[in-house]
Amino acid sequence: MDFVISKVAMSVCALLVVSVLGGAFGGDVLFKKIDELDSILNDLSTTLERAVWSGCEGDTIWRVPFLSDGKSVNISVRDSVLSARAGQESAVLKPACDAHTWVWEGTALNQSSLRVLDASSPSVVTCSGLALEIRTRAVTLEDQNRILAFVSATA
Repeated sequence: MDFVISKVAMSVCALLVVSVLGGAFGGDVLFKKIDELDSILNDLSTTLERAVWSGCEGDTIWRVPFLSDGKSVNISVRDSVLSARAGQESAVLKPACDAHTWVWEGTALNQSSLRVLDASSPSVVTCSGLALEIRTRAVTLEDQNRILAFVSATA
């Protein structure tokens, strides 16, 4: 009788262990969407920051990747905040440098005009398979030349 009870107890313990491990390692624990979205935004932020900190004018194309499971990612840039969404998951990141979504027309700017342009400009939105164009330009801001980044969606 003790033999049967010990086997039942061992079976119950094994089922508990399997259910705990199944909960810990099941359902995308290794590749959570939120982690992938954070990684995508970090890559975009790094690309943006490198373009600005290079100190020169230039154009860079950044392609929006798909998730590891093949699902599409939507990227949005608004008020220098980067956001990514895939299904019900989303992530947000503020890079170390500002990303402007308006078109610079060559005029000198000050901080207040810069804030007005940023606040009144539309979001730039794109998705996996498409790209963002990051343009860095030397802009006269407060009577000094500064490199600013302008982000737009490519066609």
